[in-house]
Amino acid sequence: MNYFLPALFGFILGHLTKRLINWLGIDDYSIKLNNIFLELMGASIVTWSFINLNFPEALIFSIIAISLTGISIVDYFTFEIPIVLIIVGILSNLLGIFLKVMTLSAAIWGIFVGAVIPLAIIGALWIITKRQGMGFGDIQLGIVLGAWLGPMRMALTLFGASVLSLFVWIGVSLLNGFDKDRALPYGPFLSFAGTGVYIGSFYYPEFFHLLIIN
Repeated sequence: MNYFLPALFGFILGHLTKRLINWLGIDDYSIKLNNIFLELMGASIVTWSFINLNFPEALIFSIIAISLTGISIVDYFTFEIPIVLIIVGILSNLLGIFLKVMTLSAAIWGIFVGAVIPLAIIGALWIITKRQGMGFGDIQLGIVLGAWLGPMRMALTLFGASVLSLFVWIGVSLLNGFDKDRALPYGPFLSFAGTGVYIGSFYYPEFFHLLIIN
C-alpha cells in the first residue's frame, strides 16, 4: 500500500486543526507554526487507520482521533474544551452512523454511559460536597466518545481515564507536594483512553467481543 497519500492527508488534517486552535485563541493560547506535533500525530493516525481499517471506518477514526488530539492539547493548557472540535466529533459520528460504521442504538447507549451517567454523578456529588468533579466540557466530550465507542468500550474508557488521571495526580503530587485541591484537565485522559480502547479493540477483538453487547 502507498503510505504517502494517507500520511499527507493526516499531515494536512493536523495542520488544519492547529490553524483552527490558533484561530479560536482560547485564553490567548496558540501553537507555534513551527511546532509540527499535530501534523506528525495526524500523519501517524491516518496512516495507521488506512492501513488497518476499511475506508469509512478509517475516515471516521482519523477525523475523531485528530480532533481528540487537538482537544487534549487545548484542555491541557487552558482547562477548556473547544466546542468547535466537539461539533466536528458529533458530525463525524453522524456520518459514521450514515455510513454504517456504528449503529444508532450503540451510539445512544454509548452517550448514556459517556455523558448521562457522569452528569448524574456530577449532580449527586455537587449536592453532597458542593464540588464539581468534571466540567461540562468533559460531558460534551463524553457524548462524542460514547457515540463513537458504544457502551462497553465507553465504560472501559471512563475506567481507564480515571486510573490514568489518578496515577498522574499521584506522580505530580510526589514531585510538587500533595494538594487535595489540585486540578488536572480530564479531557486528555478521556481522549487518550478512548483512542487506546478503540485501537485495543482492533488488536484484541476476542476480548472485546466478550464485553460488547450488540
